Amino acid sequence: GGGALAVLAWRDMCRQTAMPLGYASQLIDGVARDLEQTRYATFDELVVYCYGVASTVGLMSMHILGYESDAAIPYAIKLGVALQLTNILRDVAEDWQRGRLYLPLDELAEFELSEDDIAHGRVDERWRAFMRFQIERTRRLYAEAEPGIALLHRAGRFSTAAAAGLYAAILDKIEQQDYDVFSQRAVVSDWGKLSLLPGLWWRTRDFPGRARAASTVK
Repeated sequence: GGGALAVLAWRDMCRQTAMPLGYASQLIDGVARDLEQTRYATFDELVVYCYGVASTVGLMSMHILGYESDAAIPYAIKLGVALQLTNILRDVAEDWQRGRLYLPLDELAEFELSEDDIAHGRVDERWRAFMRFQIERTRRLYAEAEPGIALLHRAGRFSTAAAAGLYAAILDKIEQQDYDVFSQRAVVSDWGKLSLLPGLWWRTRDFPGRARAASTVK
């Protein structure tokens, strides 16, 4: 039936792209974990989740798009984590309504915040300071991941840079909303997305010249 054909197609793609089957298993494990775990004690614990549900997708996509060397792998992992963290910061209210809280509990405590603050959507100086910290770290991950785009084959560079740039723009939107992710969802308008694409495309033009330097970064 259709399921058998899908499995055969998947196996054929894995063979043609030399994609490690372990990535798919890690993705399944990550999704399964998300069905059971609703709180994360530390950022390190959250990163494991982000790797499972997002970085694995990036690693599989990298094999489909093609890449120059295994030096690209750490960059793809960081980009996946950054993308998932952006989702988490944008969707705090929606996730809470579903019984989930992806913000590290120890970091909430450091900023004197509790689950009660999340439940009531309190946007005060504690919350703003917490979100500034989270956004700064996520932006740092985007910046650290960017050199890896140079290690992708040319055809995949713009789509990857566009995904990173458009998601990173969500962080700007959260700031523009004064870190209020409770009463409104931080969404970049269609016009806003279109306005970003030319600059993102132009940046990828410089990647071939930087590929050699990027490949030496660990």
